[in-house]
Amino acid sequence: MQKALTSFRNKKMKAAFVKKTNKIEIRETYKPVPENGDILIKIDACGLCGSDFIEAKRWAGKWKRFGHEIVGSVAETGEGVTGFTIGDQVVVALSIACGSCASCRENSPRTCQNLITTEQGGFAEYLLIKDQRLLHKVDPRLSLDLASFAEPLTVVLDAFHLVNLGEKDHLLVVGGGFIGSLAMLAAKAIGTNVTGLLNRKARPEIMACLNKTGGERFSWNTIAGKYFATPTKLRKKLSGLSGRVVVFHTAPASYISYYIDLLPFGSTIVHIGLSAKKKEDMLSINASKLIFKRLQLMSAFPVPCLYLPEAVSILREHSELFSLLAVDKLPLSQLPGIFNNSTRPKRKVLITM
Repeated sequence: MQKALTSFRNKKMKAAFVKKTNKIEIRETYKPVPENGDILIKIDACGLCGSDFIEAKRWAGKWKRFGHEIVGSVAETGEGVTGFTIGDQVVVALSIACGSCASCRENSPRTCQNLITTEQGGFAEYLLIKDQRLLHKVDPRLSLDLASFAEPLTVVLDAFHLVNLGEKDHLLVVGGGFIGSLAMLAAKAIGTNVTGLLNRKARPEIMACLNKTGGERFSWNTIAGKYFATPTKLRKKLSGLSGRVVVFHTAPASYISYYIDLLPFGSTIVHIGLSAKKKEDMLSINASKLIFKRLQLMSAFPVPCLYLPEAVSILREHSELFSLLAVDKLPLSQLPGIFNNSTRPKRKVLITM
């Protein structure tokens, strides 16, 4: 019996490890064995996030596993697990509130003092989940592509809930990446007006999202290597709106100073953008612009993850809408090549196992 157990524990799996600057290795490591309360999930796919590029460029001082936009199925369960059976399709939350600290007892999970976290090891064949509350079941009829959007959609929803985005508000997205496109579609799904998108390139997928949501595209003017909004077109659009303007800012923080003068009285900026370049994370503005124009500048950070069930529900109910966001699927073996390429992928990439 002991020999059989030892053999089982020595099973191997493949996993990706990262270390700055842009070093990625696919290694063989031991496949985890679930103990009491644990769930082992077999990973079907893991989405490549912008923060993964920052991890590889700036954050990963030592070799570590990474990847957090995880879709998989229950492979094994430890003793004491209830509500999940082998084969269940699941998505993974990065963290949850503990439910027992003083903040949680006071119904304030946002300030939980004892977060329960998931290991960021999604670029691998298996991942051990130590607390089943980190998992959420998904309808197997929801495509793998759409299920992989659940975790990044929680980022969008966290920002929307932070600013109490409503039907009478007007959403302007700054930054034309995947998360910005996801925000436009999410706003459409919940009934918020999509004013438009301020970005650099009119890619077909972005234009398809704008056409579907009724938004207008505004481009930056390039001057001396810096990007500025087109003042007249954007100012005219914003000044003619009735209701609060909410800016969902996914670009580096430094870009806020380029358009803040154009915002109407009482506007709100919710910032989630990070950059691999330290200087782009620096924001320099005159605080009087916030005071005298009654502007709010807020930052959203989806820890703990509070809206994973809502994200799955929205994706299921509006699957046709979110299917506008196409993905490229690549095997785990090709992950290092993505980081060795100086050009970032133009579309969302799913790493499959």
